[in-house]
Amino acid sequence: MKLLTIASKVETDNILENYIDIFKKEDLIIERSVGKCGDFFLIDYNLSNKSSKKHKNIKNVFKHYMANGIADVIIDIYQENIVERLLHYNLCYFDKEEKEKIKASTLDYLKKNEYINTEGIIYKISKKSRILKSIIDFLEDNDSINIEGFINFRLKYYLDTIEDAIDKNIEDYFAEKEYREFIKILQYFVEVQEPKREVVNIIFTNNKYKLIDEKRLAINNEFLEEISEELSEIDINYDDLLISSLITIAPRKIIIHLDSGTNNFDIINIIKNIFLSKVTICEGCDLCCSDVSSHPFKGY
Repeated sequence: MKLLTIASKVETDNILENYIDIFKKEDLIIERSVGKCGDFFLIDYNLSNKSSKKHKNIKNVFKHYMANGIADVIIDIYQENIVERLLHYNLCYFDKEEKEKIKASTLDYLKKNEYINTEGIIYKISKKSRILKSIIDFLEDNDSINIEGFINFRLKYYLDTIEDAIDKNIEDYFAEKEYREFIKILQYFVEVQEPKREVVNIIFTNNKYKLIDEKRLAINNEFLEEISEELSEIDINYDDLLISSLITIAPRKIIIHLDSGTNNFDIINIIKNIFLSKVTICEGCDLCCSDVSSHPFKGY
């Protein structure tokens, strides 16, 4: 008895074979034949006449089990192929290295975001669950399935999800690239500046900061006043003012002191990226205002 025919342009045996084992345990002999038709691999599944047991709903049961396997094939194999195809056609001006980076970040993003919003419904449903339901619905009326065709014509929402993921990761890639270029410019400014202080201690308290020198004296406000005047007509935030101050002072060494409530991770990372080996994170002293031995940035 014919159970199901699966057509695909990729070999799927390794994944689909696992879903047949359950039938072997029930003494149901499933015969499988693999052929080729053009670019497609064809896998025919039939219930052998030699099976010692009969099951009146064997075809439906088999389809439900294999629907799981087909869903895994789509997510584990086709998802990467779809990403590659979309990148190839839509990003022809990107070089190979850029495409590989965006591909890797997109696949990682899709793996971490396994849930998608369903239309008109607030709750989320896993990608596999929705794909699985689509496959089961299709197989209720069909004894064969072409995976490529099924994806293109029945999983439009899934393709849209992948396209959205690619768009997001392209934006993130350019943002990261611009950030790295910006950091390089700031590093250059630091290199050409004449140091105005040997050491600057940055004391973060309640996510505010103050600057003192190696003698534990407050940094002369003239630097900050000069910067404030220059940037008075520019929309600049508190963190930007700190970075501008440090670049102007160009210290030979920066020591960052934290209290236990500090969570200025972004600005600390930026300072570290600009000043590199000049930056150290204090592991606890009287300037830190509290014991920071367990702080996330300890030893950073």
